[in-house]
This record gives sequence, C-alpha cells and structure tokens, in this order.
Amino acid sequence: MENNELVSISQGALAIMNPTTPEKVLAAGRAAGLREGSRVVEAGCGNGTILALWGREYGISGVGVEAREDACGRAEQTFRAAGLGDRIAVRCMDAREYVPDEPFDCAAAIGASHIWGGFAATLDALLGMVTDEGTIVIGDRCWRSDRTPPEFAREWPDVLTEYEILGTAREAGLDVAAVIRADGNDWDRYESGIWQSVLSWLGDNPGHPERDFMIDYLHRLQDEYFGYSREHMGWAIFVLVPGFW
Repeated sequence: MENNELVSISQGALAIMNPTTPEKVLAAGRAAGLREGSRVVEAGCGNGTILALWGREYGISGVGVEAREDACGRAEQTFRAAGLGDRIAVRCMDAREYVPDEPFDCAAAIGASHIWGGFAATLDALLGMVTDEGTIVIGDRCWRSDRTPPEFAREWPDVLTEYEILGTAREAGLDVAAVIRADGNDWDRYESGIWQSVLSWLGDNPGHPERDFMIDYLHRLQDEYFGYSREHMGWAIFVLVPGFW
C-alpha cells in the first residue's frame, strides 16, 4: 500500500496526528512567542488543527504545507470553520520542495521530521524558512534515555535522545526555550486512535486486496508499542529560539 494512503487510513481521522493535546500545542505557541501578526509555516500540517489552534488563540497567519491531497482538503475545511480561511492557506505539495516567498516568523514541523529524515535535517530545513530572529517548533520522537536496548534502537536509527537534540539545537546556534512532553495518556490515546482507525477500515473493507497487509500492519504497531515503545520511546515538542552567544 502506498505510504500516503496508509497514513490517511490510520491517522486521517485524528484531529492532531501526534501524542499531544490542544493545551500542549497552545503552550508551545506561547513559548514560541506567537502573537497577532506572527507569520507561521507548518510543514506536514495534516488536517490543519495545529495552525487553526494558533490562529484562534494568537491571531497568527501563515501557510500549511501538506503532501496528502485528502489532508489538504480537510485542512482547508478546518481553517474555514475556524474563520481563518483568509489568513491561513494550504500548499498541497512535498514540503521538501516548498520555498517561501519571504521568511516567516516561525516554522514548525510537528511529527513531520520523517519528511527530511530526522531532527537535524528538519531543523536545517526549517531554519531556511524563517527570519534571523525566527523561532522553530519541532515535535518529534526521542529516546527516553541513552540506555535503550540496541535491538530496539536499530529499528529507529534517526531517533535521538533529548540530550542529543539539545546538542543539535546548540550547534545550529539556538537555545531550547521549552520542551513539552507527551505523557503516557497522550501516547495511549494516540496509538489507540490509530488502531481503531485501522480496525474500522478492516471492518469496512472485508474483500480488499490489501486486507492481509493492514492486519499485519496493525499487529506490528501493537507489537512495537507494547514490546518497547511505551517504555523507551518519548515524544516532545521542542521550541527553539536564536541563541544569545
């Protein structure tokens, strides 16, 4: 099954396609200094929920960049429903090919570092989208410690520890203004939402040629989660600001 279709089936129904909450998303926006007039770009904006939250709470304008056409349509609906259709637009394209007309005040990638292949590459890409005083907001997986069993760590070679993320930010000339972590309830809610979406799809598509693949996919996700992710994998939103050195 093509990856974008798989994502749409498994996560398309989730308002926020990450283990976090609206309250934590708003806290990240506050730490990033978002306010009336701030221009924000979000790479991999999904259904548009995060930009809509920031638009309603902080009065931002901006652009969401999303490769999946169905998600682009939902994002446009989200912005219109929130009364933000004239302030926040959607660019339906690969974020790696997006070049802004002018730099933004803030660039975000919430659970979208896979687009560039990891935290460091994502940070580099987002820095190219903001002003010299711009802020960066990245939501990403991270190992809870540097003592992750090797057999698990090898499954996720691009995942860093929080300490490695701190070092990566400093090497880029940034300070960490805030870290807003997912807790166990956030993870359970997010993973369970994916499982329920897949189970619903299986119930609606008894004769689909990809049915066996989807069953294997569901069981693999659950094996990973109960086997090691719940214990060893973290997720957090990191708010990065220009350093003062």
